[in-house]
Amino acid sequence: MVGHGNSRRAHTPPQAGIPAAPDLTGSPRLGVWIDRQDFLHQELTADGRYDETRGGRPHAYQGRFWIDGDRIDYLDDLGFWAYGEFRGDELHHAGYVMKLG
Repeated sequence: MVGHGNSRRAHTPPQAGIPAAPDLTGSPRLGVWIDRQDFLHQELTADGRYDETRGGRPHAYQGRFWIDGDRIDYLDDLGFWAYGEFRGDELHHAGYVMKLG
């Protein structure tokens, strides 16, 4: 994902062809995921939003996410799509391996 160093906290309205995020309250996959080097922190919230801190830079990436089985799809607030995979108690995304913090 490409970041511009600015905070993108504004929620984007639903767009045609993009599913609404389900209510994920109670999901064991919610919380702050942290990579092994403590560089990437990715918070997944019950409203289907994520907020990443990278290298100590808060709100480096923000957007929506959807979980389907072990796959997680991300849509950055600037329109960039990415994906990851849950493997046991780990989340693999963009070359990072994270665990719940």
